[in-house]
Amino acid sequence: MIILTKRKIMENKENHKKYCFDIAFEWEDILSEKLSKPIYSRSEFEFKFDEKCRGIWKKTGIPIFRIFSLFDIKRDKGIFMFDMATKQQDGIYNNKKYIPCLIDYYLDNEQYKFFINAYKKNPFVLVSSREVYEYFTEKKCPIKTYHFPLSLPDYYIQMEKRFVKEYDLVLFARQNPLLQKYVDKYEDKYPDFNLVRRKYENGHYIYYQSRTGKTVSYGDTREEYINLVRRSKIAVYSTPGMDETRKDANGWNQVTPHFLEEVAGQCHIIARYPDNADTRWYELSNICKCVQSYDEFESLMNQYLKEDVDIQKYNIYLEKHVTSQRAKLLEKIMRANELF
Repeated sequence: MIILTKRKIMENKENHKKYCFDIAFEWEDILSEKLSKPIYSRSEFEFKFDEKCRGIWKKTGIPIFRIFSLFDIKRDKGIFMFDMATKQQDGIYNNKKYIPCLIDYYLDNEQYKFFINAYKKNPFVLVSSREVYEYFTEKKCPIKTYHFPLSLPDYYIQMEKRFVKEYDLVLFARQNPLLQKYVDKYEDKYPDFNLVRRKYENGHYIYYQSRTGKTVSYGDTREEYINLVRRSKIAVYSTPGMDETRKDANGWNQVTPHFLEEVAGQCHIIARYPDNADTRWYELSNICKCVQSYDEFESLMNQYLKEDVDIQKYNIYLEKHVTSQRAKLLEKIMRANELF
């Protein structure tokens, strides 16, 4: 078994494009260390060749990517790889050597057949979303699938240390439109509310204090981002398909790593999420409430600004969701399929 990474390809990309891959590279490093398996980087040629081949296949139906197997002899079977977005076209990685782990599955029912065609030659597919995994099970998906949940790198958890909170609320990542309205209304009502917002400008995500406009962080690195999470008293969170947080999510509501990062940052969390297989698997209701109105939001804000989180409860929760635990699961799955 080896781990195939995209990190060399992302080196020359813009900051905001590289950012979403950083946590995947951290997962790869921990999986490599815990399983004693090497990491190999995809080449720029290989990546572009795959894109070109999938494009040709989509237009003509000619599977010219099959010639890739002629010069891919250096790799053994059992090549694990993260697919940040689910493919819809057949390509060079759709063969018996590769084990893809799907991070974002946002396809609709009509696109399901394209997923089948793009992965049908893989020995099996790992699916990070429990919601999607159960959807595949219900549809009697012809591809063997396993649930391989997202996780948090172990080193983000500081068991004994309580973080100093400088801001009342920092708005991280993509925002839920309903929660955004609640935050705006709360800020208008409470003039002392210390809110940090985010904007994208000149290739950077800039975090700034809402009332003064003062920049507090550029968030260009994972370290900067994690440090900012640790300085926020409260965080808001939403699953992708809730209230059209992501318009391309097609109603899928996978729990994302942002949730685990906010728990590790010792933030009180006010959230919007549905009751589904994913939110139940991650036990969201034990950590945060799904608010149903502005009045409930305001009440929780006022309560949380006065109290600290229960870090022992948070740490016990996070111990189940660290990447080292996922490494054990991956080894079990790979051994069961004689690919370890």
